[in-house]
Amino acid sequence: MPGQSTIKSFLVSIALLVPTAETWAQNDPCQNYYVALAYSRTKDSTPVTLVLTEPRTSAEIEMRLPRSFTGIRGNLTDGIQCKIALEMLWPQMTAGGLVADNDKRVQDRPIGDALRWRSLTIDVAIEREPWAPWTTPNRYCRERRRLGELPDRPFGLRALDDGRPWPQHRQADGTYQSMKELLTYPRNSANLFYFIDDDPEQMVRIDCSKGAPRCRLHDHFNSFQTTTLIDGDDLANWRTYRDAVRRFLAEHTMRVVPPRVTVDYSQHVGPPGSLSACAWDMEQSIGADTLRAMGFR
Repeated sequence: MPGQSTIKSFLVSIALLVPTAETWAQNDPCQNYYVALAYSRTKDSTPVTLVLTEPRTSAEIEMRLPRSFTGIRGNLTDGIQCKIALEMLWPQMTAGGLVADNDKRVQDRPIGDALRWRSLTIDVAIEREPWAPWTTPNRYCRERRRLGELPDRPFGLRALDDGRPWPQHRQADGTYQSMKELLTYPRNSANLFYFIDDDPEQMVRIDCSKGAPRCRLHDHFNSFQTTTLIDGDDLANWRTYRDAVRRFLAEHTMRVVPPRVTVDYSQHVGPPGSLSACAWDMEQSIGADTLRAMGFR
């Protein structure tokens, strides 16, 4: 029938105009997530150009460095990335891919009467996540309300105890000891740390897996969130790690596009008094206008 033919032609035209899910996915660097982020190391020092774009803010950075620094399969190819992951020897800041796996760690970290492996490398990841001046203070206030803050502040960090039971480690005589007894201070007191400052650029968050020799230092670079795996026993020198990573990333960055869109604020509807009080303590870091936009009155 003519009417049906006209409707069919109209629907075909609409289908040709509207992009399919497959078309959209072709532009998504995280489409094949498991392949893009698969572990990969190479001795190939040919330079590679890596571009990271934050879809919500339209911020963008472009880096160029030898492939031997890269840590995931997606970073072996030029172009837009799902994530930028790097491995470097510490403190030399040289390419991890040039070193044999057996030379990247040493078994000299004592836990009780046993020796455990200590990594000689650090892993740095630039995440496809936006950073804003209120990011760290907001998380701190939420966790400070949920957890109990310790009275001391080791290494200028605010330590929070997560209240989880500590794992047990078997000793040579067959007995078990708590990891809390075997680890060194401050990680035997807490495994979550903050450095709070009036300058949000200086703020960091560090979390350590209990019993594991490495900690994650959460920082930022050109409006992107970053994560650096560092030696947990060297926690006192967190500033050295942070500054060295910032310098390395800056030296290999070719182009920066600032955020074009403001990061959506985390809205708080009728926040509890303790959360609101903590947030307003951060007024100099976050800004009064931002706090009001986040729902704090």
